[in-house]
Amino acid sequence: MSSRRKFLKNSGMAAAGLGLSPLFAEELKGITNDMRLFQAQQIERWGPDDGPNQPFGVEKGVNPGRVVWAWDPNATNENSTTYFWENTNNELVCKMFHESVLKLTGKNTSSEAWDAIFKNFNKEKTGIEKGYSKGEKIFVKINQTSARGALRRFEGGLANGYARPDPTTQTFVTYEQGIASVLALLRELVNEAGIDQEDILIADPQNPTWKHNADAWWAEFPNVKIGSKMSADFGRTLLVESEKELFFTSNKAWSEKFFTVTEKADYLINASQLKPHVMGGITISAKNHFGSHTQNGSSHFHQYLPIVGGRYNINSGYRKYRILTDLMGSKYLGRNTLIHIVDGLFGGGSNEQREPVKYFMPPFNNNWCNSLFVSLDQVALESVCYDFLRTEWNGVHQHDSRNNNTEYDPNVNGVDDYLHQAADSKYWAEGIVYDPDNSGTPIPSLGVHEHWNNPVSKQYSRNLGKNYGIELVSIPENLVGA
Repeated sequence: MSSRRKFLKNSGMAAAGLGLSPLFAEELKGITNDMRLFQAQQIERWGPDDGPNQPFGVEKGVNPGRVVWAWDPNATNENSTTYFWENTNNELVCKMFHESVLKLTGKNTSSEAWDAIFKNFNKEKTGIEKGYSKGEKIFVKINQTSARGALRRFEGGLANGYARPDPTTQTFVTYEQGIASVLALLRELVNEAGIDQEDILIADPQNPTWKHNADAWWAEFPNVKIGSKMSADFGRTLLVESEKELFFTSNKAWSEKFFTVTEKADYLINASQLKPHVMGGITISAKNHFGSHTQNGSSHFHQYLPIVGGRYNINSGYRKYRILTDLMGSKYLGRNTLIHIVDGLFGGGSNEQREPVKYFMPPFNNNWCNSLFVSLDQVALESVCYDFLRTEWNGVHQHDSRNNNTEYDPNVNGVDDYLHQAADSKYWAEGIVYDPDNSGTPIPSLGVHEHWNNPVSKQYSRNLGKNYGIELVSIPENLVGA
């Protein structure tokens, strides 16, 4: 038995899913190594407030609460030595996403699946069960944060046509949007759902889209629009600010404008990446919208994350105002999202600014993560991805060799506070009524939240035969419940 498995067995965390256990102190008696004892105590103290399989909230989706996890170890090059997007099997990733859409809906063909997805969305949004109508606009929100800083050294980022500067000096870079997952999405939308290319726009509104991504997508879909707030040069579509503020923080601190592409989109698709975050603990779909407003940065948003100023900050814990809940509840953002896609093909490093690393938990076993996560329930999806990240980055599996320290960020207590509040208003912070649209109507439940039973079998309530909660469906099928 590996030291890692012995540690989990002795600490009781394999059974508790790295959550809180009333028998924790008793179970720790078998650990003699002081450092392991310290690590276990920290993980226990920092773990989620709710234990395994305690679902709450209102499930969303064609199959309520369903999250699809597709994994294929051949999706990437295990021996990658250059940029991650150059070491991805695009055709295999497209197959993974195609199968995920079918599993998500339970349909036999992609056209049937997308029709069901659109009907599910429109019924939730308007009360009318209707499919996609020709001419409706789709905005695909991606993550290209590193481009903002990297392109500052050029003339407004335009002198090189948005190409990555000085490519010979870097091998791996911050893990963010690559080619494969969006290519897979475009093939589904255009070839299977029958959507005109001109009605799709891809952008990270705060940041320019890298040339290597744009060129790859345009090679197959030349009429898809790629947005930039900087310029319409190099084939980009210029993004324009909304005339008025569209987002209002529920703590009444400030309001924000969006770009009109967000304001006028009939459907938004959220394409984010799987990675830890030094202030938020994790950064997935909800935090992807830190790039959706019109300011040049989001430092003013970060004060409402649980680890501001260090992992011991008093902002950890529960029932505190969380801006991520507002972003998930905005009628222009989370509540206008057709489908949520989390790209975990490589999996982020110890925080959002580090290069990808190989993951150790099964089935990854010291290989790249090689995963896609897809759902129509934004709370359920974030909950599942959080369970993966808090297991991998628990101070035992992963070690940050760059700073020679152990990383615990996803296990800070309160990382999932925003999910509690997004799921059920009874968990809202005192004095806070979430209404990010300033409509006078509080947001409803945005989805269902719970934690898996343990990191080995990865089972949620519906996997255990219950008729309520999250259902994690895997491709291949034997990854859950083994």
